Parts: sequence; structure tokens; C-alpha cells
Amino acid sequence: MTAAEATPSPLRELVSKDQWALPSATVNRTLQDGLKAFVERVRQPNWLQDEPAEGQDELQPLSRRQLERWAPAPQWRSNLSGFVDALDQWCSRWSAIQPVGFVVAPPFTGLAESLEQVGADRDWRLIAPPDLDRIHRGQALQDWWSQFEGDTPWVLPELGHCWLRTPAGLALVRHLLGAIAAGELGRGLVGCNSWSWTFWTHLLPELRFSTLTLQALDHQRLGDWLQGLAGTGQFRLTSNGSWVVPPKDEPARNGARTSAFLRDLAAWSRGIPEVAWAIWRDSLRARPEAEVEEPPDAEPTQSTCWVIPWSQVSVPTMPPGESRPLAFVLHALLLHQGLDETYLQQTTGLAPDDVYIALHSLHRAELIGPHPRGWFVTPRGYPAVRRYLHAEGFAVDGF
Repeated sequence: MTAAEATPSPLRELVSKDQWALPSATVNRTLQDGLKAFVERVRQPNWLQDEPAEGQDELQPLSRRQLERWAPAPQWRSNLSGFVDALDQWCSRWSAIQPVGFVVAPPFTGLAESLEQVGADRDWRLIAPPDLDRIHRGQALQDWWSQFEGDTPWVLPELGHCWLRTPAGLALVRHLLGAIAAGELGRGLVGCNSWSWTFWTHLLPELRFSTLTLQALDHQRLGDWLQGLAGTGQFRLTSNGSWVVPPKDEPARNGARTSAFLRDLAAWSRGIPEVAWAIWRDSLRARPEAEVEEPPDAEPTQSTCWVIPWSQVSVPTMPPGESRPLAFVLHALLLHQGLDETYLQQTTGLAPDDVYIALHSLHRAELIGPHPRGWFVTPRGYPAVRRYLHAEGFAVDGF
């Protein structure tokens, strides 16, 4: 078992939407963010700067090997006991009225992977997303619907992968939701990203399915998770040595206080695990000599990893200027959790050249990156993208 496989997932607490809580920021961070957002709207940031900033000290960003030691990738298919318990409690309460459960969560929470694993562990039928080029043509459409036949429970990990914002795509999901409401598809689970769910609740305001969501990570749970990923070791602030993740055994060791870094990180990321994790990795520092050769199976030794102050954290920002094509492309990517150039043209109605130019600009700004489905928003860029779409009048998700 690798170190990443052994690390725990964050507390996968499933709650109803009215119990979901956005992590709070420090007052100082709230004022700074408000001022920064205002400045970005009235002047063009130097977002194309290629040269590193002056004044770099001896602490350097972590190497790839060090990142695997201190901040390995989350493993969403492990440690799902709490997640499964919450699903079982929901089923015991609602299954007689609503045999199909809906779990809605923001991007970068590992929802689809978790649901796939739950289905595999229980031998439930996995509903594969349709071939979007053929789904609306005769036999292909019948073959897709046939996956729901029989008495075996099923799981559909991501509703956003099953449609495009075209007349045929809208008709497919309308029919699917209607069949679920009528109880025609038996027992199952549907996972849906928060952007796609927001779209459908606006389009069908009469939609009244009971839903669960993943609770946002506050600064305490975020710290527990990040420390769990690292296993052993400690995190200290580069500026004054304050604890970033306070040690549980000796919280006042050497008289050092605890910084507000995790509170600001939780608020900036909106408690979304992979968003916080991506920014966290960029914030870690170590001395060059800290890179030592160890046997592959050696246990990590107790040591210190340094974290830059929140004021020095660099995150992507939107390209300067106003551009509606950028907004249309970003909204489509979030609705469907990744699309390629051809599907973006279909869903946005933009000309091919406009799509290519928008993708290039967003990629250059590190707001999107390559994805198995084509392109998708980057975890680090997600907060800026969400704020931009909200400012542009798009219906943002409620998370």
C-alpha cells in the first residue's frame, strides 16, 4: 500500500442542504478580499507576468517527491464508512417515498468516485454515461435506458455527464427525472454536481427531491485532514514559526501560537477539499537540503514543513477585460464537469474560433486545464471562476 492510499479521506459528512455551512473567514481576510476584488474590477492585474518575484529566501517550493510526502493526492474511494452510514440513514427515512437518492455537491469533492465505490462494494449496477454523439439516435438511446431494467439497485455517479445543454439533452434529463419521480426506475443513487443541479432546479422549480450534500470543511476539519495526509511531521509558518496545524499532544510547544492560515484557506476554498488541497500544496516550503534519499518503503520521519503566510499565497485571477465568451465557456464546463472543443461549441453556441481563443486565454491564466473529458476548471482557479460568474449574472451554485 502506498502512502497516498493509506491516507484518510476528509470526514465525509453527508447533511441536508439546510445544514450545510460555509466556513467563516477572519475579519482581516474578509476586508482584504473585498478590496482585492474591487481593485481587480477597476484595473488590469499583471496576470501575464513570467518572472519570479524578488526577495526569495532559502525556502523553496516542494519537489514532486516532497509533495507526495507532505500532501499526497486525496483517495476518495477509501474510508467511506461515515459516508455509507449517512446514505443508509437517508434510505431508512425516505426510501418508501423516494426510492432514488440524490447527492449534490460542488466540484472537487470526490463525489462521483465515492459513489462509484459505494456501488462497487454493494454490487450495484453502475450506470455508464451515454455516448453524447449517439445517445439521441434510436438503438443507442434504448441501450442506455436498458441499464435501469431489473431489480438490482443502480448508481449514476454524475448526472452532468449524461447530457448537453441542447434540446435533445434537456429532453433526456427531463424524462429521467420524471421516470424517477414516477418510481419507474427502481432503487438507485444519483450524484450531481452543484452547478448542474442548480440549473435543473431553476428550469424545473417544481423539482422537490430530497437531497443530501457533503458538509464543507471548516478550518479544524481541514487541518485534521491535511495533517492526516502527511502522516507525521509538523507545519509551521515561515514568517514567525506559528503552528499552522497545531499539534494535538503539545499545543503550546515552545510557546508558539497558532496562525489563522487554515481559517483563511477554508473560507477561500469554501470548504471544498481539492480546492483547499491544491492551494495548500503551492503554499508549502522546505529547505533544499531537506530533499534526502530514503528507501521507498521507509516510514516518514518527524520533521517540519514550512507554510508561507496567507498574504503571500498566489492564486489565479481572471484575464483582464470583459469577455462574455469566457463566461459562457466556464459555465458550460462547470455544468457538465468537463467538455471538449466540439461539445463547447454545441452547448454555448459560440463559433469555433471564439471557443479556441477563450480556452487559450483561460488556460494561460491557469483557470482551466486538460481533463479526461476535454477541459475543466482547475481547483486553484475555481474560487476566481465562481466569483466571476456570479458578478456576470450567471446562476451560481448554492455552495
